[in-house]
Amino acid sequence: MIRYLDNQEKGRTKDLWREAFPEDSEDFLDYYDQEKMSINQVLVREENGVIQSMLHRNPYRLQVRDTFWDADYIVAVATRTDMRHRGYMRSLLIRMMTDMRERQMPFCFLMPAAEAIYTPFQFAFIYDQPVWNLKEDIKLKHTSIEETVPAGNMTEMDVADKLVQQVQPIQMAADWMQQWLEQRYEVFTKRDSDYVTSLIREVKSELGSLDFLYDQKQLVGIQSIWGRKEKEQRLLYTEDGYSELEKKKPAIMARLITLENFVPVIHLKEDAETEQFTVCLELEDPLIPQNDGHFIWTLDHNGSQIEKLTGQIGTMEEALAQTEWETDRVLHLKIEELTQWLFGYRIPEAVKQYAGAEQIDVLSRIFLDEVV
Repeated sequence: MIRYLDNQEKGRTKDLWREAFPEDSEDFLDYYDQEKMSINQVLVREENGVIQSMLHRNPYRLQVRDTFWDADYIVAVATRTDMRHRGYMRSLLIRMMTDMRERQMPFCFLMPAAEAIYTPFQFAFIYDQPVWNLKEDIKLKHTSIEETVPAGNMTEMDVADKLVQQVQPIQMAADWMQQWLEQRYEVFTKRDSDYVTSLIREVKSELGSLDFLYDQKQLVGIQSIWGRKEKEQRLLYTEDGYSELEKKKPAIMARLITLENFVPVIHLKEDAETEQFTVCLELEDPLIPQNDGHFIWTLDHNGSQIEKLTGQIGTMEEALAQTEWETDRVLHLKIEELTQWLFGYRIPEAVKQYAGAEQIDVLSRIFLDEVV
């Protein structure tokens, strides 16, 4: 049976989590249980009362250009070792996408343990994670953003005083991170005080901290180092001139879910030769029927809209005849190719050859560095 667990049942997934992800500490599991399990959705496949397979849908608020989307970050995708290769995970992923489609979610994303697990479900990379290092010749002051955890013997007044003291640095961190991202990226998870509070708890669960970086009295960055056995950098955001890029590595895969809710953020470039541009799109999506078929995609400088050809216009030939287009004006794409193109990650060969496509201003400057 495939179903979503209620909040009281979610703790039953811990045994499978420990089996599938033995590198995660008990402190991290406690953090995840307290911080994520109350707001996420856990989809499982059960047999005889035993959870055989699971995936977790963690909700995030994303800023995408000048609008906001709710999208799920898929984590903890796992099947019991002795129950693998039976199609259990496939059944969960298909159910998940069906449910997301009903909610009209534009897309979902994940950080794959192995790319090959998700390519059969049309997930594709959209983001290469940068690894920055502080420049060696720059000396900065590190100040930890401490989170208040009230002790049992504290009075209510003591607790209130300490919580008030924490509001200012946490909000300051959130505001600084939000502004830093807005100046550099088009797609990122929105930062607020709740986000920063959760992030602090996340890094502390692995014996880490979140630090302000100061040059004299000027706040110029935020850094987090964590790890139990070996310390590693969880994140580093700095003003220009304080860090340097070491490398980039493919990190986040995504999957388009509701095309008509995604494309409104895509528009024509400012210097486009036309005020309106129409694409006759033939799209292949083997898992979401609503994304599979023939579409008319109309763009202008403010956005775009897409309409699936149904009813009397049942074939692309009929659509072409009605609109006086020629056959070579049809853009043929797979859903994963469209995903990578719209996120500005890779231009498919068919798009390169499609006259006028260069006028379309797809997304770019993606930043999705979430771990949990």
